[in-house]
Amino acid sequence: MSRGLRNWLDVTTLRACAAAVALSLLAACATGPAPTTLAKADPKNGDGLGGTGILASNTRGDGIGGTGIRGTITGFGSILVNGLKLDFDHKTTVVSDGKPVTLEALRVGQVVQGVARTDGGKLSLASLEIQHAVSGPVSAIDHTTETLTVLGQKVRLNLAGDSAAIAAFKTLQAGDIVNVSGLRQADGTIVATRVDQTDHDDRVIVRGTATSANATTVRVGDIEIQMPAGTAPLQAGARVFAQGRMINGKFVPDVVSYGAPLAFGDDVKDVSIEAYAPGAAGAGPLVIDGVSVGGAALPAGTVVNDRVIVTGQIAGPTSITATNIATARTVVTINAARGSVRPAAIRPEGGRPERVAPRPKIERPQAVKPEVPTSRPGVERPQGVPMV
Repeated sequence: MSRGLRNWLDVTTLRACAAAVALSLLAACATGPAPTTLAKADPKNGDGLGGTGILASNTRGDGIGGTGIRGTITGFGSILVNGLKLDFDHKTTVVSDGKPVTLEALRVGQVVQGVARTDGGKLSLASLEIQHAVSGPVSAIDHTTETLTVLGQKVRLNLAGDSAAIAAFKTLQAGDIVNVSGLRQADGTIVATRVDQTDHDDRVIVRGTATSANATTVRVGDIEIQMPAGTAPLQAGARVFAQGRMINGKFVPDVVSYGAPLAFGDDVKDVSIEAYAPGAAGAGPLVIDGVSVGGAALPAGTVVNDRVIVTGQIAGPTSITATNIATARTVVTINAARGSVRPAAIRPEGGRPERVAPRPKIERPQAVKPEVPTSRPGVERPQGVPMV
């Protein structure tokens, strides 16, 4: 091999190696954590809380007072609920239906209730509870109407024609154990925002408003729950949480607890609650999810079972003086097969928040391809010796 050809190959090899290293480094950067953008400031009110109507009124940074929040998780980085960006740290306590868990248990589509304190103009979570609407065996399922029944609770899903979601939903069968997150419409139907299949039924629960009650039983949805001995009687309209086990196909509660619809604590004054509208705008006194709402009306054009976010101040254990009521259009689909079925999209009205900022476009260097000679280099051949 000539010296020129050897040098050309050495340079080409070095260029190819350098390009490969550069591509590897760029790929590593591209797949690393991206910055998150979860909530944008609303120029209409300047409060930086996405136009929810909650003002950061406690600017002293002392953590006194708080905001009670109940709604659906729509994003992470910070936790995004009801358009609010909620910071958290190692001091934030998290439970799931009363059982201590870690922050890693939080998922998009779960309905949560918590208290956030104002610190430095930001909302920081002091506590948070994952609140499933119902957990237990599926007693009936209709893949055509996208509905199922769990512990006497009617559950409706919105698969929005998503073929992958529909295929995933069809893997669920009667007898499967599921945890259902969602909010209830006016008739008590749970509109699911997340469904997780589990392989055990040691914690069967139901949560909702008591439609009727007496000294020995309480009805939630289409299930009548026998009150355990020693449980204090309750009244219709109470917010009920019942936990127990399935014995011979019947729900047997170990614990039945109840409380006011706005049980956030005496020091909580502000509130943000996601719920379904019980009727059309202007239809009369407004009672949402067992809470009387005054001070603001439903937006014009609101109809029954529109999803709304009510923000304002707590006026009592069952009443809110609202500063704002906004609609929040939500599309929920299922896109995972057996094990966990979760929402593929939750889109609050006014623009979908970015859960993860889009990756910056990176110009990737093109790999250097060696130039292949189109013709064979000329070689000096010795001339033949003339014959004598």
